[in-house]
Amino acid sequence: MVGVEDMDHGVTTVTKIPAIPPTIAIIGGGYSGMAAAIRVTELGGTAIVYEAARILGGRARRVEYLGRTLDNGQHILSGAYRELLRLMDVIGVSARVYDRVPLRLSMPPVFKFRAPLLPAPLHMAFALLGAVGLSFDDKIRAIRMMRALEKSQFRVDSALTVYSLLTSNHQTANAINYLWQPLTVSALNTPIQTASAQVFANVLCDALAGEREASDLLLPKVDLTTLFPEPAAVWVKARGGDVKLGLNVSSIAVTNAGVLINEQDSVDAVIIAVGPHQRDGLGLADSANNAANCPPENNLQRFESITTIYYGFDSREKLPEPMFGQAAGLAQWFFDRRQLSDTPNAPELIVSAVISANGPHDSLDNENLAAQVLAELKYHVPALPAPTWQKVIREKFATFACTPTAPRISHITNSPRVFLAGDDVSNPIRNYPATLEGAARNGVAAADAAIEGLKKYV
Repeated sequence: MVGVEDMDHGVTTVTKIPAIPPTIAIIGGGYSGMAAAIRVTELGGTAIVYEAARILGGRARRVEYLGRTLDNGQHILSGAYRELLRLMDVIGVSARVYDRVPLRLSMPPVFKFRAPLLPAPLHMAFALLGAVGLSFDDKIRAIRMMRALEKSQFRVDSALTVYSLLTSNHQTANAINYLWQPLTVSALNTPIQTASAQVFANVLCDALAGEREASDLLLPKVDLTTLFPEPAAVWVKARGGDVKLGLNVSSIAVTNAGVLINEQDSVDAVIIAVGPHQRDGLGLADSANNAANCPPENNLQRFESITTIYYGFDSREKLPEPMFGQAAGLAQWFFDRRQLSDTPNAPELIVSAVISANGPHDSLDNENLAAQVLAELKYHVPALPAPTWQKVIREKFATFACTPTAPRISHITNSPRVFLAGDDVSNPIRNYPATLEGAARNGVAAADAAIEGLKKYV
């Protein structure tokens, strides 16, 4: 038996695992797949991860370019990422791999919002009251909306968009442009006009209405593969599991006796932890496709991109802050990766500019996009010289479009031996957007379901 901690209530329940530890295959070595592998191992099973690429991380992975280590998209973590942070603690990832700072949104010179080191909920009230760029009326209306959400226990009409939620709560144009829109696009990677109000309320509940530390920003100082997937692989392999890189899964055959992977590896169950756009491309047999619970309506899933533009400067200049945004322009956020690293005296300044969600930038080629965003960056830091190199990375399927009607399929499938993870899967506790935390929560939930589902075969 093994003790299992309830994520929401902190109570420990006892889960019975089979006398013979089950072997569970996990298709996909992204954040969801590696979270599932850790959880399977925690519960006494043996995890075998299959990753088609030669590097772990999926849509949040390391990229090598000109001898430099970049990421395929700039991500930050939140202090509300309880499950991902719990897993990182389990596998021994040090908190030194990220900078923890109180919540702040800075859009010089027009807006600044910072949460003071006060107990919750005072920290949010004082952050709103002290926000630069909002009128007193803007602030009072924002506070009233948060209080209304708290009173409703952060439950809203599931058909509402974020924009509808904001307008029905009489939010001002300034509050929308400087506060709610940046928070929505950052968290849901979906414009406020189409983003799900309920999922946004779920994020606000965890990040802004909980303990003060939950609202903190966690800014990674290492690449996204080093941050979690690689140490997860080391931990899983040290406990009898395996992680197979560069190995594509072309067939899954489900039988009464188990599951056969690629017609040669026999396991007790399988967790499919790839992106929604990749499930149909697994090349599964018809029976396995049915078992994988990929309904026709899932083809209606829409996607939002994340575009990251990197610049290298031979310069000692630095950005006004390690991370800051802008209220207008193509880029939404700029990151000074030298300030965020453990080498603040490095001779090269690397800046990443992030554009979340689809938009006008998609029609620009890489050269013109990089030129326009560079002009925006130099508006804020005029002394920057010409970059010595630049790199545009477009992750077209970065996230599903987190709309009120976005398909959210179940962990449980038509086969008692096949389970689904991934950020678009419906979470049994609370649906999250396509974030690293959403992926981790769904990986853990799929592992719990797999171990529970195998009990009938004991």
